[in-house]
Amino acid sequence: MFRSFLLLCATLIATPSLADEVYRFGDDAYIAGDNVTLSGDAVDDAFVVGNTIVVSAPVSGSAHAGGRSVSISAPVGQSLYAAGMNVNVSAPVGGDAQLLGDTVLVTAPISGDLRLGAQRAEITASIGDDALIAAEHILLTETIAGDASLSTKTISFGENARIEGTLYLYADDPEAIEIPAHVVPADRIERHDADAFDPTADPEGGATVDTSGGWMSWLGGKVTSILILTALATLIAALAPGFLMNLRERTLETPMRALWMGFLSISALAGSLFLFALTGYGILLVPASIVLAVLLGVAGYVIGSYILGVGVMSALSRPLPETLSERAIAASVGAVAVTLLALIPVIGWIGVLAVAIAGAGALIIRWFAPGFHTEVR
Repeated sequence: MFRSFLLLCATLIATPSLADEVYRFGDDAYIAGDNVTLSGDAVDDAFVVGNTIVVSAPVSGSAHAGGRSVSISAPVGQSLYAAGMNVNVSAPVGGDAQLLGDTVLVTAPISGDLRLGAQRAEITASIGDDALIAAEHILLTETIAGDASLSTKTISFGENARIEGTLYLYADDPEAIEIPAHVVPADRIERHDADAFDPTADPEGGATVDTSGGWMSWLGGKVTSILILTALATLIAALAPGFLMNLRERTLETPMRALWMGFLSISALAGSLFLFALTGYGILLVPASIVLAVLLGVAGYVIGSYILGVGVMSALSRPLPETLSERAIAASVGAVAVTLLALIPVIGWIGVLAVAIAGAGALIIRWFAPGFHTEVR
């Protein structure tokens, strides 16, 4: 999933640059630009972003492509990750394929699993393993060798269409969708409501949301997340009590400043992706920017929940925590508070986001002391 996340970010930064830039490191190729064509000798792994993308050089390893229009016209030996408005896979893929777009066309065989999300999907070549497809309109004309999980409004089949495994069908009215017997017999079809579809599931064995645990499973998950968050905040308090106390004091004194600095810092890290993409060679730094933004957000969430716990205890007229046990109590109070905050419909997630941003801002203020007309103490 992390590679999919990187691919989505690369798609967002696929803006035109002044000229195509190609960088080769070992047997790998990195290319960014407006109208980009990767051609010539075979490469191991390929990383390509741009407006219009054509991959016409064989890729023996994995290919990663993100842009407005993406065309894969040369074989990919291992996995393919492609995202764009229009994605066309016209050459065989030796491993798995993860495809995302408005219109996605697969006209060449995929040996492994297929995971696809689109408005319109046309699969006119064989899939060697399982397939998980979410699209409003699906056309299938060839064989899926394993299971197929399809979430759709309409689906059409060709004469040669076959599903060798089980078909897990998800729709608003699954009974209304007719599946020809030559595609898959009725005893190998499981029909589910569209809301039960889980796009993150493994394609094999269906993609139904697991609700077997009921409310006990849900409660157990919440308790586990509270314990983990409490443990992380307590660990920071044990390793750097003075540092955390300083963060707490600065944030509780000027919470709006912490929110503002956290927002600016995370925005700056996210915005740097665009600048790196425009330089061509800077695409190599995109993963580092993503990792830094994620780490800052996670650290801000942990620290922000602790500061929230201290604030709740202060509102209850409890003294500020001084010992490790008192800090652990504050951490647990903050973890419970942020978990309950997340449960508030509609606006709860905004509160949780504010907690994380304030924590990130506290870190930035402590490390760099940024500000306008302020003195560094």
